[in-house]
Amino acid sequence: MSHGSPRQPDDVDRIRADWAALHPEFETEVIELTGRILRSAAVVTRAGDDFLARYDLTRGEFDVLSALRRAGGPRSPGELRTVSLASGPAITKRLKALEQRGLVVRSPNPVDGRGAFIRLTDEGCELIDGVFPELLARERELFGALPDTERASAVEALRAVVRALGQTTE
Repeated sequence: MSHGSPRQPDDVDRIRADWAALHPEFETEVIELTGRILRSAAVVTRAGDDFLARYDLTRGEFDVLSALRRAGGPRSPGELRTVSLASGPAITKRLKALEQRGLVVRSPNPVDGRGAFIRLTDEGCELIDGVFPELLARERELFGALPDTERASAVEALRAVVRALGQTTE
């Protein structure tokens, strides 16, 4: 993957220029940030989704498995929803699919019989432990042409963006 000089115009620059020519009164500077964030996210998401599909996983299902593995023990659906920033119905759908595949099991909450705890099965643990390092390698490949210093600068800039948007960086 090659990347151009920072001064070389890209598609986002052209989109902004088109809007500026059409409506010079519009403040179009934000297109430079949002356009590049959205385009970068689309490329990374598409590559990750294509990779995860080889394991019959969606990104959301991967996120649930990953959250459970990192937690080191059972978690409630509500805790998984908070960690994954997904809606209740989305978590329910993901858990059902993962449970049907034997990757997670649901057990009743002994304190509150209405609630449940979700934990990884041995198969789920093996799957996430095998998939995650491969996904990391694919993501490293995506950014391979970006020099280390530019990658570090991008990380810090994006951390500031996430904070400015009111989200945590975890």
